[in-house]
Amino acid sequence: MIEFSAPIYADPYYCGSCDPEIVWNSFSGEWMCFYTGRRPALGVAATCGNPIGVAVSRDLKNWMFRGYCLFDGEGGKPDSRHTFWAPGIILNGDEAHMFVTYKEDATPPWGTGGCIAHYKASVADMLNGWKRVDVTIGEDDCLDASVIKLENGNFRMYYVGGVNNQDTKGRKTIRYAESSNLNDWTVKGDVKGEVNDKKVHGIGYQEGVYVFLWKGRFYMLTDPHKGLATYSSDDGITWKYHGQIMETGTSSRTLDWSQARHPSVLVQDDRTYIFYHVEPFRPEKVKGSELEKHQRYAFIQMAELKCSENGIQRY
Repeated sequence: MIEFSAPIYADPYYCGSCDPEIVWNSFSGEWMCFYTGRRPALGVAATCGNPIGVAVSRDLKNWMFRGYCLFDGEGGKPDSRHTFWAPGIILNGDEAHMFVTYKEDATPPWGTGGCIAHYKASVADMLNGWKRVDVTIGEDDCLDASVIKLENGNFRMYYVGGVNNQDTKGRKTIRYAESSNLNDWTVKGDVKGEVNDKKVHGIGYQEGVYVFLWKGRFYMLTDPHKGLATYSSDDGITWKYHGQIMETGTSSRTLDWSQARHPSVLVQDDRTYIFYHVEPFRPEKVKGSELEKHQRYAFIQMAELKCSENGIQRY
């Protein structure tokens, strides 16, 4: 079992590291943690104008800030004229693909509009080499892509759908799309089963969707702002709800006493590790627009998970 500190990382400029995504880069021989670089010191502008930050580690214990990503040669600073959130990254051969929530401007509080944009880079330069490919999902205000490779070699993306879906009457739902090459995507619609069924779990809104495979079974985590909701599936399309984990007060580790938010999961051999961000100084039931600077600070934590057919639990 890996022994890790709490927290494992904090952004060195604004202390606003959120929405982690963990990948192994065999070219550089290191783990890379991509994250949304929020800007707590800027108040209502904390969640817009965000870059994508990168921290690296060779042992999953000690993390070092590497920098902020360049997109088409622009960026590399803790403030951006565009807004980037929640990088979903998958490696395919010697190419890295990022599916990131993108907004053209940095208008408080969230930026304007939004889409899921596809960027590509060589694994040899996953900091400065990102080039725009296309808009993958153009639904209004869609966000938070999670991409996996299926056993048949195709790819599936899960994401939080936009508000312009006629079937959902403006309610955001968890949706999915599929591709054979990571470039051309077909939206399939809402996932099936219990994920979007409020009558089952009582959850009105979920973001931060993350899907992973473990021992041939699909698992999903979402962030309903009440800890993390857990689901499992035989086929990755029809899902069963298993309850919520990592709510406020379920951990006593340093800066880990608040609810877990927007996770990423690393499957290593037969073990699974969750990376997530916390906002330990944020009072519950206080609107984001009313938060003070220090109440917006965010840290990245790591813990081990236990997966079974009955769902996901934290060790």
